[in-house]
Amino acid sequence: MEILAFHSSRPADPDLYHDHDDCPDGKGIASWNRTVGAFGYHRCPICRSLDSRAGLSA
Repeated sequence: MEILAFHSSRPADPDLYHDHDDCPDGKGIASWNRTVGAFGYHRCPICRSLDSRAGLSA
């Protein structure tokens, strides 16, 4: 399911945003490192593929 977009505030993490609650990479971001919004980053490819599997537009 799509959720509010967020990205990691850690400089070592990739510049991607996540917007799917089943994304393992997004789940791996600690709550204190989550920043709301896409921040101009590209969408996480795993989130995109999860939407494709669910029949949603990517």
